[in-house]
Amino acid sequence: MLKVIHIITLAQGIFLLFVLLKSRKKFRKVNFWLLVASVFSIILYSFGDDDHNLFRIHTDWFFFHETLLITLFVLFVKYFEAATEVFKKRDWLFFIPYGLNCLLHFTKPYLEGTALTVVKGLHDVVELSFVAMLFYTIFFIIEKHKEKWLLFFVIPLTVIFIIDELSYFITGTNECPFDLDKFGNILVSMCLFYFVLYKLITAPKSILPNPDKKAYKSSSLDTESALRLKVAIEHLIEEEHWFKNQKLTVQMVAKELGVQRQQVSEVLNMYMKIGFQDYLNTCRVNEFMKVLNEERYQNYTLLAIAFEVGFSSKSSFNTTFKKMKGMTPSQYRKSVV
Repeated sequence: MLKVIHIITLAQGIFLLFVLLKSRKKFRKVNFWLLVASVFSIILYSFGDDDHNLFRIHTDWFFFHETLLITLFVLFVKYFEAATEVFKKRDWLFFIPYGLNCLLHFTKPYLEGTALTVVKGLHDVVELSFVAMLFYTIFFIIEKHKEKWLLFFVIPLTVIFIIDELSYFITGTNECPFDLDKFGNILVSMCLFYFVLYKLITAPKSILPNPDKKAYKSSSLDTESALRLKVAIEHLIEEEHWFKNQKLTVQMVAKELGVQRQQVSEVLNMYMKIGFQDYLNTCRVNEFMKVLNEERYQNYTLLAIAFEVGFSSKSSFNTTFKKMKGMTPSQYRKSVV
């Protein structure tokens, strides 16, 4: 039965790769290649399942285990809404757990005694780092991602991986109950392939964003400069709490950062995918929820706290909060008391 599922998944994966490669010019490069790499890693996983290998039974193709898929899928989610065409050098660090996992796996058979115990302990820590990466991805999707459909794949993958790890810690073997690590991962991957193919036909932008057009033709910003400016804007607005200024303007931010007003607007719209006022209101709502139950605000009304975090009127506060959180500020307060 599993071999049939493997073959179906392989056929789907190869067809999906064909569709993606044929349309590659339509999509942003970094997102496109991360998705292609994720699909390819699933194909390799189907080929290289050491317990149910399609070619040679019990052949250990450890390089193609689910840890590679997890690493690539985490990066795909991370870059989905990032307004960049370039893979950041620091994100190669995400592959360190995968590399260590492979190294420790192939080292263990040649060790014994204390050295073996140490390597096994390191291997367990590395495996737990993949659980952390998956939880990071779930949190990232919930907090920042518009495409919540990704949770339907990340959450099952997380549950399967945790069960597999718990089984290993309890039994000391790689035998997962009901072969969940084999059936589960392949079935989740098969559903992912079906869904991605469907979305590529009906709503391709929900899978892969299009390359950004040169909306700001006179811009002097290259990608690296824009990303540096993005960090500076976030630091100024969020960490230094400039969003609390009710009269804050784009011009004031540009003057403080020593750049042109147009460049600030460009970074906000093209690299952060948000307008200036929406960005400020998002920061203000988040700050409101953060300080709501702090002791120093216990005698404040909701509107007084709203003014403290930067809102200038009751109507804009109530409208913005309900739009973002789906409930009124007073309803939210009751829900957290």
